[in-house]
Amino acid sequence: MNRYAYIVFVVALATVSCNQPPPPVERVSVPIDSLYQLDLPSNLQPGYDMHDYASLQYYDTVMDFYLLGIEDAKQNLGEIKRKRLKLRGYYEFVETAVLENAETYYKVADQEVSLSDKLKVKSGDYYFKNKQGSGKYDLFYRIAVFENDDYFFQMVFWLPYENHCEQMTWIDTITNSFTFIDDKTGADIGVR
Repeated sequence: MNRYAYIVFVVALATVSCNQPPPPVERVSVPIDSLYQLDLPSNLQPGYDMHDYASLQYYDTVMDFYLLGIEDAKQNLGEIKRKRLKLRGYYEFVETAVLENAETYYKVADQEVSLSDKLKVKSGDYYFKNKQGSGKYDLFYRIAVFENDDYFFQMVFWLPYENHCEQMTWIDTITNSFTFIDDKTGADIGVR
């Protein structure tokens, strides 16, 4: 094979392989602290130092995909907050904490739904620009807050803005797979 034909062959092979979908990733159901479970892609690794209070910490540094989850037992919020704080108010608290370092952000999506009689979720998707960032938007965030009778649970995803379209299926799958485990042995979860 002459040199030019070989170069054309290699370029054609590279072009075809770039247009192929990524290999499928297995979905794994992961229980966390006997309190809740969710389905995660098997390529995510557990983290232990991403946040001091997060019981859910998973990441993939190759994909730059990060996920944190923190639960708050309503009994630990105090009598007044427990009676008055609703899903929207807790969501706004989480949103403020997550977006406090943004120079600018743009809310792309916002929804509130009941997943069952006892489980509600409010979520929002954001394009985020860091104060030190150089691009139009640096990061994509999804904030999802779940509520049942006993807990609020916040789940935060973040990844580079330019990669978020390829990962939306997984972000939606993880968000939609969240369930609280009915076992009450986790009643002291969220005590700090």
